[in-house]
Amino acid sequence: MKRFFSNYSYDMVKMFLNQFAVAIFGFSLVLTAGLADNDTLRNVTSVAAILLYLFLLYTNAWAIGYRNKVPVETGSQKGNVWTGFLISLCANSLNFLFAILITLATFVDIDVINSIGGVASCIALFLEGMYTGILANSVGGVVLNSCWFMYFLIPLPAIIVSGVAYLLGLHDVKWTSFFNRQELPLSDRDVKQKERRDD
Repeated sequence: MKRFFSNYSYDMVKMFLNQFAVAIFGFSLVLTAGLADNDTLRNVTSVAAILLYLFLLYTNAWAIGYRNKVPVETGSQKGNVWTGFLISLCANSLNFLFAILITLATFVDIDVINSIGGVASCIALFLEGMYTGILANSVGGVVLNSCWFMYFLIPLPAIIVSGVAYLLGLHDVKWTSFFNRQELPLSDRDVKQKERRDD
């Protein structure tokens, strides 16, 4: 586990920073749509922000998988199909922490816990700003952002997309020409191992 964090801590932080940047963008769009008092605009801009966020995660996770392709093929690194999922899970750990705090505040009637849950809810809505427009909708008269389980569901698309993208990168499968423009450098050790394998 220590080696895992050592190898992928940078990637986890990068995924979180992508989330933070797109969250600010998505939250700004929701505020603009709110000022315009237009629910359709709010939902459309929220979906656009979510798609942008997932695309950034996809490209990032694909690059990580492609980076590991040669080491895995040469046997210098053990292949693990869950790597992409685990990296994204760790990157979303703060989201799950807030989800737990919100859930506790929902079911435990203690003032301190309720206050902490309220603060966690506000931070979570900002930190997951790309989803804020969707969460403002109501289903059966209940606003989605008031449902504790939604905060556990929100990170799931990111984890799934990252996991699948990592596997595609690991097998050099491209679903878009975007990756044809990327030059992902290999280390000297990986290049030598690849040359030996080709010989």
